[in-house]
Amino acid sequence: MEALILHDKLGTLVHELLVIEIWMENVFPIIIKNISSEVMTFSLSLMILDECSIANLLEVILYHQDTCEAMSSDVLLELADYCCRKLLYLNTRARDDIKFIEKSAAELINMCAKEELEEKGSSAMFQSSIYALSILRYLSDYINNLPLSVMARLIDKHDVLMSLIPLIEKPPWKRQRRKGDKTLVEKYEDGKWREVPSDDLFKVSKTDAQAWLTVYNVLMEPSSRSRFRYDDFHKEQILKLQKHLNEFLIDQIPVLKDLKWALEELSLNINPNDNQSRLGSLILEQVPAIRENLIAGHNWEQVAKTQLITASQNNPDSSSKQISEMLRMFQFGESMEAPKCSSCGAEAVHRCSRCKSEWYCGKACQKKMWIHHKKLCDIVKDNL
Repeated sequence: MEALILHDKLGTLVHELLVIEIWMENVFPIIIKNISSEVMTFSLSLMILDECSIANLLEVILYHQDTCEAMSSDVLLELADYCCRKLLYLNTRARDDIKFIEKSAAELINMCAKEELEEKGSSAMFQSSIYALSILRYLSDYINNLPLSVMARLIDKHDVLMSLIPLIEKPPWKRQRRKGDKTLVEKYEDGKWREVPSDDLFKVSKTDAQAWLTVYNVLMEPSSRSRFRYDDFHKEQILKLQKHLNEFLIDQIPVLKDLKWALEELSLNINPNDNQSRLGSLILEQVPAIRENLIAGHNWEQVAKTQLITASQNNPDSSSKQISEMLRMFQFGESMEAPKCSSCGAEAVHRCSRCKSEWYCGKACQKKMWIHHKKLCDIVKDNL
């Protein structure tokens, strides 16, 4: 973290985050539309995962107040806009993207490049949006120490609270699916969908907590509360939170007790801003320009066409040696945590004797995954 601040790389991180977001919006759909069986999906899959990687890194470092304060105002505004765009996604398309579709082994094997990339794209979009919610929470934590334009952008421009309340009412990171005669409840945690035992149904997940704490910061922090509009519509929406503020939730997030009292006062038509004047809107509003400059003047069709040619198996530049080198980079990260079976996810004790890159819990899983792993295994082995 200190190195990123010292070498002034925080702005570069956000810049790269916006670049890959723009690529996903403008280039990726064209690639999906025109992709053929000759295209290798490996390099495109890495690009899809770039947004998740950068958003996750920002989530980690922005936990620290020093990092937030070290960012320039234009970078913070771009980051605030990015988070609000992700909230919009969570309230709309995300609910379709997270629907569980069970596939047989034959269906997984026969997935074409288009289906594979579409699935990875939807998964990456959802995961990066969850990271964005955490980033937004940290921005709201330190809102008083950030430029005033950031608060104005979140509250006056995006009305961020109206995007958060629907997420609390119907969280997209929670879903139900059928398994035989049972209905399973799953929550999205640490980048995976995990089954929730019946004893933990009322346990607050990390993502739930981030949403609630962001709402708390916006409504309870005096500086942001003084900017908020308490008209009939906003009151009606805010009071929807009351039914969720039960003892189980407050026991797990004690600060929400103050929020419950504030909502009770609001329900009695006690305006929180009665004793203080509401801050007026900025006469001069700072407008973020990084994203607009990145979008301007590009032929997205041509960009997509060039990338499809680069990713084609017939292109000599798309060499197996390059893929092998990329895989070795990931092996360093994997060595820092206990290996997992690539088939069932259990703790792994064996790995492929040919390429040394794939882990399994036993021979049964290794045989099951061989048909998927063989092609990549040959590439890695030939370049060892």
